[in-house]
Amino acid sequence: MSEPVRVTYENAADKLVESLPELNESYQAELKWWGTDRPGPHIIYGDILNPYIDRLLQAGEEAGLRRVFAFLEALSQNEDKRVQELVAVTVCEYLGNDPKKLQAARQFMGPATLKISEEVERFWGTRNA
Repeated sequence: MSEPVRVTYENAADKLVESLPELNESYQAELKWWGTDRPGPHIIYGDILNPYIDRLLQAGEEAGLRRVFAFLEALSQNEDKRVQELVAVTVCEYLGNDPKKLQAARQFMGPATLKISEEVERFWGTRNA
């Protein structure tokens, strides 16, 4: 990404769709499903971003994966720990549940995202110290 993404925990869902507009249709459908309630960013990233990452990995869509992980790298470097936890808990833990998926995704991770992923792996005992 050419310029840093200004993301707060409160606007993380909206920024996801700004950065990856191809997710807007799924995002709008999710918001419609929730009605007057507003789902939190962990729900949006889990329900919309994770399946999108799966589709990109399965299709070998390197350009799309680079865009996704550039966005996640910006989040991983965010000063708000809640934004970093969004990457750790919702995305990295999800990827870490499938070693093949994680291995494929790691090549697109930037250094901050990779560090978070490794911390998650150590926490769950799926990576050696």
